[in-house]
Amino acid sequence: MAVGAPPASVSRMADDLQFERADYMAPRTMACSACQGAILSEYYAANGQVLCETCSEGMRQYVAGPGLGVGRFAQAVLFGLGAAITGAAVYAGVMIYAQSEWALISIAIGWFVGKAVRKGSSNRGGWRYQLLAALLTYTAICGAYAAVGWNAIDDHSLANFIGLAIFMYALPFMGGAQNFIGWLIIAFGVWQAWKMNHPLQVEITGPHAIGAGPQSAPAAGV
Repeated sequence: MAVGAPPASVSRMADDLQFERADYMAPRTMACSACQGAILSEYYAANGQVLCETCSEGMRQYVAGPGLGVGRFAQAVLFGLGAAITGAAVYAGVMIYAQSEWALISIAIGWFVGKAVRKGSSNRGGWRYQLLAALLTYTAICGAYAAVGWNAIDDHSLANFIGLAIFMYALPFMGGAQNFIGWLIIAFGVWQAWKMNHPLQVEITGPHAIGAGPQSAPAAGV
């Protein structure tokens, strides 16, 4: 049957429910988990959630996403960039005014940026969003180091600004091997942002007769 745009209930369900594992069970009630409509004869299942035919098709469309998702990626860039700038400002402020590096803030930046990119991707994730989140996280951390360096020098000339910009991504490593623990913490923060944007995986099966348990099928993802 032809179906238009995915129902709003499907989008809400995809955002709210976890899709990390398929934990199937036979339905206890004949009501669609997304639209709450009655199911009279056959149902579909999405990672253990009972769906009617219309909502299952809407879920497939939601997972696939419209076209190339250029607008969605642009939104993820915007959200992630905002989080990265905020994280860099906070980290730089701590290092400047508290006179302490507090490398653990790198992990918080990774979580904050990862969350923002995930939200911008409409919860879909994927390798493009993982790369984006990881790059923005590392950029935010390096930007904080650059801000500290800029604050420490007296000559705020264009040449010094360009020099900081050129070497910005190497700044966390310029302290030498004694900062090895700091490197590990930064790496963990970047990995945190990457991990939070894993691809959305939704396994949809059906139709199944009421009272019968669904069989396993390949997962659909982005």
